[in-house]
Amino acid sequence: MTKPAAIARLRAILEAEHAETLAALDALTEGPDVAALEAENASLRADIQKLNQHAHYEAWFNQTFGTDLRTPNTWPFSTFAQGTPWSDEVVYGMQRGEFLFAEHLMEKLDADGVPGDVVEFGCFGGTWLNTLADIIEKRANGRLLWGFDSFEGLPPPDPEKDGTIWEQGQYAATVEQVAASVRAEDRPFIRLEQGWFSDSLKREPATNIAQIAYARIDSDLYSSAVDCLEFLTDRLADGAILVFDDWQFSVNHGEVLAFREWIAAHPEFRFEFLGMNMWAHLYLRVRRGG
Repeated sequence: MTKPAAIARLRAILEAEHAETLAALDALTEGPDVAALEAENASLRADIQKLNQHAHYEAWFNQTFGTDLRTPNTWPFSTFAQGTPWSDEVVYGMQRGEFLFAEHLMEKLDADGVPGDVVEFGCFGGTWLNTLADIIEKRANGRLLWGFDSFEGLPPPDPEKDGTIWEQGQYAATVEQVAASVRAEDRPFIRLEQGWFSDSLKREPATNIAQIAYARIDSDLYSSAVDCLEFLTDRLADGAILVFDDWQFSVNHGEVLAFREWIAAHPEFRFEFLGMNMWAHLYLRVRRGG
């Protein structure tokens, strides 16, 4: 190779490398800035944390209840737009199925001779309270039905233990509205008790309740669930039904966190998983001892 040819070849190689270097620099300049990369990194970390959280929750749930239940990814699934009559039929069709399931559970309680009253913690507009009243009335089983609520909505949530989905005052309905909704005046077996759980469950007439056969916790918040479970500890009958209305799929939040702490403190309880439905409604049968 002649000297001029060698020089020309070296020049071409250097120019090619120079072009690649400039292209790389241009890509860095034109690409996402540091702030954008940091934001993407934070988003990926949040996704990983969420996946790990679900994995931790599922492992705990499966061990606690002896069942394999994955965290649902629908709420419930339907492509029908919310607020349309066909969407309502999908959602409330599921609810009607759950009403039938509640009646089935009450029949089982009666057949097995499980003693005690029926209690709902958190009544909102009275939909479930009225459903349970219908069942009691239909079966004429003589059980009292208690509805405990502040009738002022939720107390202040704790973001660390409740997450960010709740607001103070949410789900407020007056005691008069609920009483009218459930026809309490015509049903002497219904008892509506107003006050924060931290107060109302520690005074009469609540403290006079001896046994509970069916308890529905619709407290939403961690601290409220703690109060409800503490109240139930010495009152849940063997074979009782325990329902959580707002079961969060995290071991560190809401009713789940309260339940975890409660069962750790009370190993005398065992639980049979009966099902989960609708907006994270968890159904359990409670066994004491053994």
